[in-house]
Amino acid sequence: MRKPVGKIPNPDQLLTPKGQRGVFVLLFLLVQLLYWPSARAGFVTDYTGLLERLDGAPFSDFLNSFGFPALHPVTNFFLYWFHQCFGVQGLGWHLVHTTLHALNAWMVFRLTAKMMGQWKLRNGSLAALITALLFLAHPYNVEPVVWRVCFNHLFTTLLILGGLWYALRFFEEKKPALLWRTHGLFAIALLTFETALVLPMLLVIFAVMWPERPPLSGHRDRFRQWLLLFAPQLALLACWAALNRYLFGSVVGHYGPEVHLRFYPPEMAATLTKYFLKYLLFWRHWPHGWKEALMQWLDQPAAGWALFLAGLALLTLLLFSLRKIPTRLRLPLAALLAFFAVLLPVSNLYVSWLLYAENDRYGYLASFFFSLALVASLAQWRWRLWQKVLLLATILSFFAAWQQVQLWKHNAVVQQKVLHSWKWAQAPEVYVLAYPENYRGTPMFRTKRRGVLRNVCVALGNVGDRLALSALDTATRDSEPLIAEHATWAIEQIETREG
Repeated sequence: MRKPVGKIPNPDQLLTPKGQRGVFVLLFLLVQLLYWPSARAGFVTDYTGLLERLDGAPFSDFLNSFGFPALHPVTNFFLYWFHQCFGVQGLGWHLVHTTLHALNAWMVFRLTAKMMGQWKLRNGSLAALITALLFLAHPYNVEPVVWRVCFNHLFTTLLILGGLWYALRFFEEKKPALLWRTHGLFAIALLTFETALVLPMLLVIFAVMWPERPPLSGHRDRFRQWLLLFAPQLALLACWAALNRYLFGSVVGHYGPEVHLRFYPPEMAATLTKYFLKYLLFWRHWPHGWKEALMQWLDQPAAGWALFLAGLALLTLLLFSLRKIPTRLRLPLAALLAFFAVLLPVSNLYVSWLLYAENDRYGYLASFFFSLALVASLAQWRWRLWQKVLLLATILSFFAAWQQVQLWKHNAVVQQKVLHSWKWAQAPEVYVLAYPENYRGTPMFRTKRRGVLRNVCVALGNVGDRLALSALDTATRDSEPLIAEHATWAIEQIETREG
C-alpha cells in the first residue's frame, strides 16, 4: 500500500481568519494583475465635468456636492481629497479603485460562504471563492473600476455588502448591536449614492427566503425585532427624501423626478429583461444586427407588458408557494430576486447597447447576485463537473475583462497624444468625436463613410439642437443600418433635451 505523498488541502480552511486574509491577498493581487495596464486611464467624459467643479472649490463645498444636484456629500468628500492628492495622475486613483474592487470581491466571498452555510448547502467554501472570482473578473465590471468618476459605485457597493453582512449575522445571532451597524452603513450609503436605496429590499428578500422559517419568528418579541430591522431604515429614508426635497425641490435629485420617478411598467420590465439577458447571454458581445433585433423586440409595448405580467405572475406564485420551496432552492431564488431588486432603481433609465462598454457600472452590484444565483444552483448537482465548468467560465471572464482593460489603456494613450499635441487652444469650441467605448476603445479618426457619419450622429445626439433634425432625419433613411440607427437615437436625444 502506497503512503500518501502529502495532505490534501481542506477547502474549509479558506473560512478561517487566516484563510480569509489569504483570500483577500489573492484577490488584491489578481485585481492588480488584471487592471495594471489601465492604471493611467479613465480620465474621460464625465471626469472633465468633475474636474471643473473641483478646481478652485473650497473644501466645505463637499456638503453641497460641489454644485451637483444630488445628495452625495460622502462621495464628494473623498473625491475632493483624491483630487488634491492625485490630480490627474493615475496611480493613486488606480490603487483606490482596485483596492475597493478587491474589498468588494472579498465581501462577496464572505457573504457567499455565510449564506451557503446558513442555507446548509454543500461545497460552500469553494463556491464562495468561485463567486468572488467571477465578480472580480467580470468584464462588465471594468467600467466602474477604471473610470475615475465611479468611486461612488464602488464605495456604495462596499457599504451595502457590509450592511447585508451584519444583517445576516443579526438573523443568526439576534444581537441588536449588529443591526445598528447595518443602519449606520445604510445612512452613510444614502449620502454616497442612490444605489443605497436597494438595501432595505435586500433585507426583506433574505429575511423572507431564510431557510426553514423567517429569522425573526418564534420569539415573543417578534414584532419588536421586525421593528428594529425596518423602522430605522424607513426613518433614514424619510430624512433622506426630506433633505432632497429641501435642497433640490424634489424627493430625489441626480437626474430629477422626471427621470427617477417615471414608473412605466412595460418599460421597466423590458429594461430588467435586457439586464438579465445581458448577464445570461452576454449580448454585449453579439454582432450589431443581433443586438438591434433583440432590443427592438423588447422595446415593443406588447413585449414589455407581457414581460411585466409574466414577472408579476411568477412573483405571486413564489409568494404563495414560499413554504413549499426546498431549502436548497431558497438561496438561488433569493439571489435572483436580489439581482432584479438591485436593478430596480435604474430600470427607468435607458440601457446602452449601441456602444461597447457604456453604463455597465449600473450592474456592478447586481453582478454579484447573478453570480451567486448561478453558483449556488450548480453547487448542489454534480459539483465535480460544474466546478470545472465554473472555473473555465472564470478564466474566460478574466480573458474578456483583460480585453476591456486593454481598450481603456489604448484610449488613454490616444488621449495623452491628443492633449500633448493640442493645436486648438484659441478655438471657441472643440468637439472630439471619441470616447472610450466607441469602436471598442480605438481612436475615432476613420476615413470610412459609415464611421465618420456614425460619429457625427453621436456628437449631434449629445450636443446638437433642433437645427440638426433635418439632416438627422435624412440620415435615418440611409442604406447603412449603423448610420440610420444612430441618427434615430440622436433625434430622440435632441427631442428629449429640447422638449
